[in-house]
Amino acid sequence: MPRKKIGQSDIIGQQGINIIEEVILSMGFLWYATGGVEAGIDGIIEIRDFQTGEVTNCILQVQSKATQKTLLQAENENSFEYRCQERDIDYWLQGNAPVILIIVKTSTKEAFWVAVKDYFCDAKRRQSKKVTFDKRFNRFDVNARDALIKLAVPQNSGLYLAPRPKLEKLYSNLLRVSQLAEHLYTAYTFTEDESKAYSALQKVGRNLGQEWLLKENFVLSFHDLRQAPWTEICDLGTVEQHGVDEWSRSNQLERQQEFVWLLNKVLREKVKEDLSFDQKKKCYYFKPTNDLSARRYYYRSLSKKTHRDVFQSYLKKNSTEVAYYRHSAFEGQFIRVDSDWFLEITPTYFFTRDGYTREKFEKEHLSGIKRLEKNPAVFGQLIMWAEYLITPAQGDLFIPNYPFLQFFDQLEEFEIEVGIDDDIWLRNEDDETTALLEESLNDLPLFKMNNED
Repeated sequence: MPRKKIGQSDIIGQQGINIIEEVILSMGFLWYATGGVEAGIDGIIEIRDFQTGEVTNCILQVQSKATQKTLLQAENENSFEYRCQERDIDYWLQGNAPVILIIVKTSTKEAFWVAVKDYFCDAKRRQSKKVTFDKRFNRFDVNARDALIKLAVPQNSGLYLAPRPKLEKLYSNLLRVSQLAEHLYTAYTFTEDESKAYSALQKVGRNLGQEWLLKENFVLSFHDLRQAPWTEICDLGTVEQHGVDEWSRSNQLERQQEFVWLLNKVLREKVKEDLSFDQKKKCYYFKPTNDLSARRYYYRSLSKKTHRDVFQSYLKKNSTEVAYYRHSAFEGQFIRVDSDWFLEITPTYFFTRDGYTREKFEKEHLSGIKRLEKNPAVFGQLIMWAEYLITPAQGDLFIPNYPFLQFFDQLEEFEIEVGIDDDIWLRNEDDETTALLEESLNDLPLFKMNNED
């Protein structure tokens, strides 16, 4: 009498079930293997609130397909295919519970899943009987938890399940001021005529810098007003030296306003070699090149060295004639938090018709860009501006540090306990948008986990 046997295919199938169960339990859900006689459903997932332990009676049916093959049908770095049987599809689709198909590679303990009813609601897919698995978006691991909840819980149930705690790092648009001049100087001008005093100071400032302000005939400056040629304009007997803290940490509204005014002038002077300042729009923007050719700025993103065209032309439709020029720009605002000063950076664009004169349709151009650009693109500009402000001008290795204003070498960061899984919200975008966002996120991650390199 021949002995009872259990075939290798049964062993492989059980290995696949074990891998699936391990993932499900790591999500905090429950797994019920059907066992015994079944017609195409290997187990049931019940959604459970991992914080309260409450079970929901919201279920998903699971069909497992396990294989020892290291290379699946049409497999490449990003995807592979699986062809279903007609009778399996009919069986999965006719029931009233959501069904997920999970392909398990037992050799690598990898699993990939797809919601069968959602996938085969497309007539072309239904006819082909073929499922294409994206190795990133269809990966079956603990990160698929929220997607399974969304699939299993009826939208009108009112049931809320909190996301699993996830520590995440957020980047702000605040660049901390690391260094200011130690002293400020005040004096009165010889003339009480403010316009004459201003003209005289402007002549001096064109050579020595604009880091001063004038109120009536009172001068506040980072420059030592006891030195020539300032002494030709200021009454030497009225010059006083002050610690910068008398203004930077003052609680007097007038002094706070004066200091912000002075910081803005200092910033313009710091960046004047590369950037112009537009008084109407209150933004800094890259100057045009001498021949109006494109200007490229090289910098390091969060993950790699990269570049951005910060000045470039755009042609008229069906023409070789230039319609306008686009300049990378930012709006900068100094704010004080406790005793620290920060520059708030808001990336934007500036448009000209010839590299210098404002383009009359700039609002239309800007609104068009904002409709197209997503958060990663804006964040990329923010990183670029932060690096620009903390590093010397490119191509000049021996430029001295600007004495009146320096910034720390990174944007302010914050950690929160509730993170956002990019894969979840990307699944809700259309294919074209998802591809664009995925590429941007790989290049410039909006969020970086604190355990990443």
